[in-house]
Amino acid sequence: MRSWFILIVLMLSACGDSDQLTLIVQSQEDGTVYNTVNHLSAQDTFTIKWIHSVEKTPWRETYQLTDEGELLLIETAFQSFGAGVPHQKGTMTVEDGEVIIRGIDERLPVFRWIHSQNVDFELEMNNELVFDAEDLPHHERMEILVEKR
Repeated sequence: MRSWFILIVLMLSACGDSDQLTLIVQSQEDGTVYNTVNHLSAQDTFTIKWIHSVEKTPWRETYQLTDEGELLLIETAFQSFGAGVPHQKGTMTVEDGEVIIRGIDERLPVFRWIHSQNVDFELEMNNELVFDAEDLPHHERMEILVEKR
């Protein structure tokens, strides 16, 4: 009887892991996966950094994972305010020479871009580098998405 109880507890524990999220970096063209980050959960965050192609200054966006596996833009930071810079949502402050916008709360099912190795594009999760510009093919359409596993 006791062994059945232990077996049921173990099975229920395994079912609890179904809320685990995996971040995937892949090609939009052919689905080639370039990197994955496993064992994530809702509320985990990651930061994307690059050099703006027009302003030539660093840009940073921080996303939070949601229970639904979406990406929630929670903060963006940049040094110069120009065309295409969001200003309609969130709370804007200036800190250490950067414009910081928090509370944007914009949900994306997937983050898509055309990758350039010339703009120092990189992704960090928990202060660890997941990939940098050289890790991905130049001028290829890429995407970051999250799957429940």
